[in-house]
Amino acid sequence: MFFERVVREDALLAGALPMIRIAVIGAGPSGLATVIALMRRFHHPFEAWMIDAGDAPGAFGDGPAGKAFTTEPARDLSVFPDRPDDFSRWLKDGFLADGAVAALRGPQDMHVPRALFRDYVMARFGEALARRKDVRLRTLCGVAHRIDGEGERVRIGFGDGETAVFDHVFVATGFGVVQREAASWDEAVVAAARLVQQERPSPLTLIGNGPRLAAILLDLRARGFFGAIHIASASGGLPQPHGRTHDGVRFGEPPAGRSLRDAFRYIRRECSIAEARDGGQWQTVVDAASARLSVVWRNLPQAERNQYRRHLLRLHRHFSIRIAGDIHRRLMAEFETGRTRFVRPRDLKPADENTIDCREAPSAHALAGMLGCDVAALSVDDCGHLLRHGEPLQGLSIVGAIASGLRPGPFVFAETVRQVYRSVLSAPLSGLARVSRG
Repeated sequence: MFFERVVREDALLAGALPMIRIAVIGAGPSGLATVIALMRRFHHPFEAWMIDAGDAPGAFGDGPAGKAFTTEPARDLSVFPDRPDDFSRWLKDGFLADGAVAALRGPQDMHVPRALFRDYVMARFGEALARRKDVRLRTLCGVAHRIDGEGERVRIGFGDGETAVFDHVFVATGFGVVQREAASWDEAVVAAARLVQQERPSPLTLIGNGPRLAAILLDLRARGFFGAIHIASASGGLPQPHGRTHDGVRFGEPPAGRSLRDAFRYIRRECSIAEARDGGQWQTVVDAASARLSVVWRNLPQAERNQYRRHLLRLHRHFSIRIAGDIHRRLMAEFETGRTRFVRPRDLKPADENTIDCREAPSAHALAGMLGCDVAALSVDDCGHLLRHGEPLQGLSIVGAIASGLRPGPFVFAETVRQVYRSVLSAPLSGLARVSRG
């Protein structure tokens, strides 16, 4: 058994400096960024387990999904919060040096294939690991079913009945217990191939309204599928293109009130003012407003936070997620052909083999299920500490998409990286290790 082998290996380390055991649930960009942050800022020998339901680290850029373009430009995709231009520089130094593209368009504004972004993240991951000879890394393909406190430590239970105990756990995933991204792409390609062979095929139905659905739709057309495609979207819309950078958009002081109604009156009023003042590009104003929501959030009681999650989170997420302008134009052109149209979602669960679930909403309910509690009791603070009824749960930090499912804020990778570093710097392991704040 895998866990028995781990225990025996640990026994060989008797007399050496004890290793802190850390679990990172999720092996995508958020999970990789978490381990990179640990290796840069946590100065103590540790063993990191990267646990993922089906994908190895870096697999988010494999297959057709790797050909899809990043939803965010290069300037927002650095794994280092202190070097926000790191990915742009990596692109320029490795791929665009002295090239025409670099001269015509700065790399910081480019959207690149996700496989290229994966290569960058894995390169920085490998560099950080090479500098830390006192770090041991393990990967485990498995589904975390239970998370239980055990004194000051945390026990994770897996679907096969195995368990393991850790000094600290970072939950760096969020799309349900099992990430279905690879399955969405594969199922769409198989369904399209099957429909092409039918004399009178029914439409192919894609459920969702996010960047994944947009990328799968365009990929099917690029592969030569000309059949009818129905988009079952609760919002009846697709992601909007990026606006100009919102760094210059200014907002007034947030309200002192403690109600969601007051909070959104403030956001709506400030958006109207900013939109009129800054040229009317509403995407930019909404992005800036998202960054302010974390300030408003601190004043809201738990009942008001639950109201936001139940009624506004999906709407906020839909209007906050952005895609490349070129991709948005291709989508609009696709709808103008008449081959693709929106339909009312009668049942959001895939009903047959020609219905593909492309949704990617973060699932706080999955986390609550692993903890065995009501999702309404959960919240996350600015440092990623998981709170239940306002009390912190020892040994647990929440970052990335699942943190965005428990509190509002910018749905961007740069915010995830900031979350990761705040979580690492504030993890309650200071009694065992020195954490670098430099």
